[in-house]
Amino acid sequence: MDQRQEARTRLWIPERDSLGNTIDHRLIEAAQRVWERARLVVIRYLVDDTEAPEILDAAVAAASRVMGNLQPIEFFDAYLLSSVARESIRRHRIHRRMKYVDRSDIERLAGAASTDLERELDHAKRIELLRACMDDIGRAMYDLRVLDYDWRSIAKLTGYADAHSALVQFYKKMDRALERFRANHDSRMKP
Repeated sequence: MDQRQEARTRLWIPERDSLGNTIDHRLIEAAQRVWERARLVVIRYLVDDTEAPEILDAAVAAASRVMGNLQPIEFFDAYLLSSVARESIRRHRIHRRMKYVDRSDIERLAGAASTDLERELDHAKRIELLRACMDDIGRAMYDLRVLDYDWRSIAKLTGYADAHSALVQFYKKMDRALERFRANHDSRMKP
C-alpha cells in the first residue's frame, strides 16, 4: 500500500458531532476531497501528518456545530482547509514553546538548583532582616512596592502629598534601615 492510500485509511469522520447532531453528508464529502491538501497543510506546520486526521475531524465537527446553529457555510472545502490551517498553526506555536531536554541536562540542572536555592534562602533572610530594621510606614511602602503599586497609589495609602514626596521619603527610610542593618548585622549590603 502506498503512502497516500495509507494516509487515506487513517481518515475517518464519524456520523455525529460532539453534540450528537448528524453531520451533513456534504461536510463528510468535503473532508474526503480536501484530505490530501489538509495533510499537506499539517505537514507544513507540524512536520508530519500524524495529527492530520484528528485536526480534520475536529474541523468537520466544528463546522457541523456551526451549521447546527443555523449559520450557513457557503464553501465547505475552503472552510475546512482554513480551520485545519488555524489549528495547525496553533499547535505549531505550542510545540515551538516546548523545549525537550536531555536527561543528563535535567540532572545537571537539578544539581545546580540546590546552590541557587541556598543563595535564594540567604537573600530572603537578608530581606527579612532588612524589613525588621524599617519603621512601620517604610515597611508598608516596601511591601506595596513589591506588590507593584505605583508611587501615586503608595502616596495616597501612606498619607503623602504626591508620588515624588513618597519616593523621597521611602529612600530616606531605606537609608536609615540600611544603617541599622549594617550596625546590627555587620553586612556588606549595598543601598
